[in-house]
Amino acid sequence: MTDDLRLDLLGPLRGWSGHRRLDLGPTRQQTLLAVLAFRSNQVISAHELVELVWSDAPPSTGVKIVPPYIYRLRKLLPEGVLVHTRDGYSLRLAPGALDLDRFEGLISAAHGCRDKDEAAAKLSEALELFTGEPLSGLAGHYLSVQRHRLTERRLKVLAERIQLDLERGRYGDLVPELVALVEEDRLREQFAGQLMLAYWRSGRISEALETYTRTRHELIEQLGVEPGPELRAIHERILQNDEPLARPAVRDELPYDGAAFVGRDDVLKQVVDALRTAGPAVVAIDGMAGVGKTALAVRAARQLADVYPDGRLFIDLHGYTPGHEPVSALQALDRLLRTLSVPADRIPADLEERAALWRSELAGRQILVVLDNAPDSAAVRPLLAGGPRCGVLVTSRRQLTGLDATARLALDVLRPEDARELLAEIVGADRAGSADAAAEVVNQCGYLPLAIRVAGARLRHRPSWTIEHLSKRLDAEDRRLAELSTDSGGVSPAFALSYEHLPPDQQRLFRLLGAMTGQDIEMYAAAALADVDVVEAEDMLEQLVDANLLLQLRPGRFQFHDLLRQYARTLAPEPDAVRRLLDYYLYATAEASAAIFSSRLQPLPGPAPVRLPEFDSAAEGLEWIDAEGANVLATVRSAESSPEHVWRTGLAVASCFFQRGRVYEMDEALQLALRAAAGDAEAESRVLLSIGSLGRYRLGAEASLRTLQEARDRLPADADLALRARLLASIGYSLAKLSPDDEALAVLREALEVARRAGDQSIASRVLAYLGATYGDRREFAQALAAYQDSLELGDPAVQSEVLNGIGECLLELDRVDEAVAALTTARDLGVERGADYSLIYTYAFLGTAYARQRLWSEAIDVGRRSLELALESDSKQSQQNAYLRLAETLLAKGDLAQARPHFARALELALEEGQEATVERAADGLDRTGPAA
Repeated sequence: MTDDLRLDLLGPLRGWSGHRRLDLGPTRQQTLLAVLAFRSNQVISAHELVELVWSDAPPSTGVKIVPPYIYRLRKLLPEGVLVHTRDGYSLRLAPGALDLDRFEGLISAAHGCRDKDEAAAKLSEALELFTGEPLSGLAGHYLSVQRHRLTERRLKVLAERIQLDLERGRYGDLVPELVALVEEDRLREQFAGQLMLAYWRSGRISEALETYTRTRHELIEQLGVEPGPELRAIHERILQNDEPLARPAVRDELPYDGAAFVGRDDVLKQVVDALRTAGPAVVAIDGMAGVGKTALAVRAARQLADVYPDGRLFIDLHGYTPGHEPVSALQALDRLLRTLSVPADRIPADLEERAALWRSELAGRQILVVLDNAPDSAAVRPLLAGGPRCGVLVTSRRQLTGLDATARLALDVLRPEDARELLAEIVGADRAGSADAAAEVVNQCGYLPLAIRVAGARLRHRPSWTIEHLSKRLDAEDRRLAELSTDSGGVSPAFALSYEHLPPDQQRLFRLLGAMTGQDIEMYAAAALADVDVVEAEDMLEQLVDANLLLQLRPGRFQFHDLLRQYARTLAPEPDAVRRLLDYYLYATAEASAAIFSSRLQPLPGPAPVRLPEFDSAAEGLEWIDAEGANVLATVRSAESSPEHVWRTGLAVASCFFQRGRVYEMDEALQLALRAAAGDAEAESRVLLSIGSLGRYRLGAEASLRTLQEARDRLPADADLALRARLLASIGYSLAKLSPDDEALAVLREALEVARRAGDQSIASRVLAYLGATYGDRREFAQALAAYQDSLELGDPAVQSEVLNGIGECLLELDRVDEAVAALTTARDLGVERGADYSLIYTYAFLGTAYARQRLWSEAIDVGRRSLELALESDSKQSQQNAYLRLAETLLAKGDLAQARPHFARALELALEEGQEATVERAADGLDRTGPAA
């Protein structure tokens, strides 16, 4: 016998070996294990097992089917647990290995307790062992009988615990639980009687009598019988008010908060703890519509009966209730005072006097007041309790910033795992489907409890649906809100009420935000959408956050919840607003690009028609791209109706993505731009130029050259000279990468001449940098150095880092190592300052070689590895082969042959793919010098 195995039967069959959860296999195998568990430590013959396990479908093979299943179970279970004797099979379990044994043990202990509190606690602990329907999903007559027996046993124990709670005076706490139990089985008289007693002893006589009437009707309608003598006796006692055990009624007005309440343990604890503190406690809970504020407040209030023994009052202020005007403070005080049995003739008409009487009535009492659905702080302030032992719990869709609360809680949507658990609670474990399907549904619901409840109710009431079918229906964004709404409520009506309570200017901005193309928005984009001042836009965004209709990710950046975004898109759009948003992203991206590259890469059609952020440095431009790049790309994707915006914005953002090494986003932006430019020859040529130039380092010089030649073929004869110069320069450089021969030099010199004719020093500086690189590839380093220095003198910041890299490489080849280190150190500082990850790949690689020449091995290897890391992140094959080669040469010079060899091998592989003969020769020579592979 071993104490290592534990099995749970009071719910879905589950097993553990120590701390390891067991996969119990297919259903029939689980059925066999469950039967053995119920008859644990007994011997069961094979014939009996067939009868108990396969009663629903007896196998034609008879007892021969048993050994294979026993074999599988033995492999699964700890050694020595499942034994075979001459008479049959036995599952040997230690005491307490079954949750059923622990259940019965706790009940026995409870029956032995003299203290009612202790007995109730043990019964509660026993009931918590039930995790669902016993052995759910397992077939067979034997297990069906056991399932029914255990279910009835649970209900009997539950009734015992409820009786103890009644005897302990916990009437108000019992009402919600008993309401659910009676609703679940309207013919079970015992729970109906207990609910009548709980209502009666809470001072809710009418509801107690109504429960009797409803139960009697069900019994007559369903069974044709009158209620039993016990229920009739309770009814008679209530009619005669004959209750010797009744204590003075404690007001408990908390509504039923539903049976399904999952997750929220952390926030529930925060609320409860805050209301347990000494002194008058005021806790405010805010959150978007449908997030579960009321459920949380009521659940917390139920846990505070010991702190507020004189009562828990509840009033819905109807701040956002369809068909209801918000309850005024005057009206709320009238109701609250009447709740405390204050006669009507004592209640003043004046608000201040009525509030003073309210505070006076609470003095000396320990009462918790729940103010639900508050419209604003002003509606709440007169209702606050002044008594030192009273508490107030407020919920609202708005942030009640004007309320002097002792604790505030902004309630968020559910965690994914809690959202899945809520769905399973609503539809039942058998309908919840696979974990992946459930995860998809709750994701489509935005993890919003209200949406999950609506979706779960639809699935529960449609037996023919599967969770996969529900997910497919929710997948269509244009109908998702309709799927999550009903005639009586749901997501859209809840959102509509929040929207209708906004002032007109905020309503307009909320509608306009539906045009957001990206995941979030900042104040300049919002100002462009609404055509208002930036400060005014930010104020309205903050006000929407206060109304819990917008999320604030961090200062200055805002985002919709997914379902709120879809709701905003259903409201009337303004076409001009979309145009303003497109203008904003085009001109802002162009300004960011100009800051990054210190030059404009394309002319724009006139001055910016919207207010733009200011970029005073390359770092600020890159910071904006890091934050807004995804939104810009989303705009490019969605702006099919404005092709000029698409190709211009795509071009502007692509170069910025390149600078950040975001090559896949760069490729997408350029492909979208090319499609939008169709039919405009000069625009097509511009886009193809960028595709060829920016793609050279990843796709290779040959593919780049083909694209650039296509761009040249489409270039109109009267095209801008600066554009022609840039195109010639890029063609010449691609030719040089394939072969640094006289043809490449001739094209580059022509490009330099056209750039000078155009008067564009920026392009001339880049052409000289290309000439420097070409001379370097020809190993004519003196000429290369001169070209680079001429480029540097033109002072174009856009190419400064690249030019300094080239100068550093030339100086290394000319064995002027100290000068090379100085140039490369400047290049590194510039690259870091500008966030130019791509240029830093080469800076670090060349610095590695320079440090190696100085025999600074640690520094050389560090920067070499940093170069390789950046190259691998960039997906540029050309920069990768350079980084691999230079790091390998450093390791070889240090004498670390084993580390150098794989780097030479990878450099050779990449160079062969790219046709880079010079790199092939250097990598092959390095491999020879490292010796044969191990």
